[in-house]
Amino acid sequence: MSMQVGSNYILGLGNTSNLNLQSMLQQLVTAQSQPIINLQAQQTQQKAYLQTFSNFSNQLMQLQTSANNVIQDLTQQTATSSNTSVATVSNNQTTASGTHTLSVTQLAESQIWVSSNGFSSPNSQAATSNGVFSFSIGSQSYSVTVNTSTTLQGLANAINATNSGLSASIVYNGSSYNLVLTTPTGTQNNLTINTNNTLAVFGSTPTQNSQDAQATLDGVSITSQSNDLKNYIQGVDIQLQGTGTTTITLNYNTSQLTQDMQTFVNNYNNLLQYVNQNNSYDSTTNIAGAFFGSTAIQSVMASLRNAFFGLFNQNTNQTINSAESIGLSFDQNGNLQFNSLTFQQALSTNFNAVKNILTNSSANGIMDLINNAVNQATSVNGGAITTAQNIIQNQINSLQSQINTLKQNLQNYQNNLVVQFSQLNTIMNQMQAQSQYLTTMFDSLTGTKSG
Repeated sequence: MSMQVGSNYILGLGNTSNLNLQSMLQQLVTAQSQPIINLQAQQTQQKAYLQTFSNFSNQLMQLQTSANNVIQDLTQQTATSSNTSVATVSNNQTTASGTHTLSVTQLAESQIWVSSNGFSSPNSQAATSNGVFSFSIGSQSYSVTVNTSTTLQGLANAINATNSGLSASIVYNGSSYNLVLTTPTGTQNNLTINTNNTLAVFGSTPTQNSQDAQATLDGVSITSQSNDLKNYIQGVDIQLQGTGTTTITLNYNTSQLTQDMQTFVNNYNNLLQYVNQNNSYDSTTNIAGAFFGSTAIQSVMASLRNAFFGLFNQNTNQTINSAESIGLSFDQNGNLQFNSLTFQQALSTNFNAVKNILTNSSANGIMDLINNAVNQATSVNGGAITTAQNIIQNQINSLQSQINTLKQNLQNYQNNLVVQFSQLNTIMNQMQAQSQYLTTMFDSLTGTKSG
């Protein structure tokens, strides 16, 4: 710490009778400021400790993110269709992996009705009196009112507003406009016009007949009113696109899963290395690392390590029943090792057994326990790391309070010295003036006698 003393504080305080008062003041203030310098050094060290704990917390979060990525990989399947011109697929929940053969012989189609008479404009009058246009879709009936101000477009809008599934549109044929009514797909959704008090005329037969989708799934015959086959395979949505055959495959992205497992292992080892780097004591400088003797760090690392020592799948007599059986182990230095070949072999042998080791409904899978350990360590309500950070921050605040007090005391000490040294400076100047006067007088007297 460099204390600012000198001409800024004592104007005109200089050398008198070989006494450098300015230098003496500087030395006294510097000596008095040493306790402040010591406290500031302690505070700097505590701030470094706090940053180290913050870095540790961030690395814990990275470890948790990689654990959650593994969990996500284990609970998200991919659904693919070998021929997307026949069907596209998506899945919304985990189901049994495997392949399914789908053969489509017929798509579901809508019934279409086109008015036999044309209109000159979409704004043409569609009714000559008050009335209704009532209709049924399957067994459900609907009705809209019309009057002399109802236009062709207004009639179409009113039909669409019934939410019946019947779609009304206006099509221009090159010379006039026709009202087109399209039902939902399937033979059970045919249109019946019950009352027609409009100028739109429809014949007795539709322009296009409806039909149901027909297909076979793994040899089982399917008839559907819709081209959207939901849960014919549990958790899978099949959208029929055309006739033909396709193979639907449900699987997990084991390549991504293996990659995310390696990332998790790397993050664990990086965390362990960071702890080791900050867990030493320098006997020469008497400075300890931020984690030296920290029970918080020891507790967190023990929780993380203990997550790997459980036994799983014991009720099923599975050989895939431990971390080691899926390629996870520790070396003599505590680093986590990952054998990807062992892991992939376990996946191919029994995917669900591997999944149960890493994450399960009891939340005692390895990744579940890692997740819980991180949450507990970083919780704002008594988490081990959060508590340790709060303690360090309190120490920093306490040191700052002491520093502020000592700085004020030092300022008062310096102000007193300035007053005292200024008085001394005045006295010394007066004495010097008197000495010069006496010397002059003495010289004068000596000179007179000599003459």
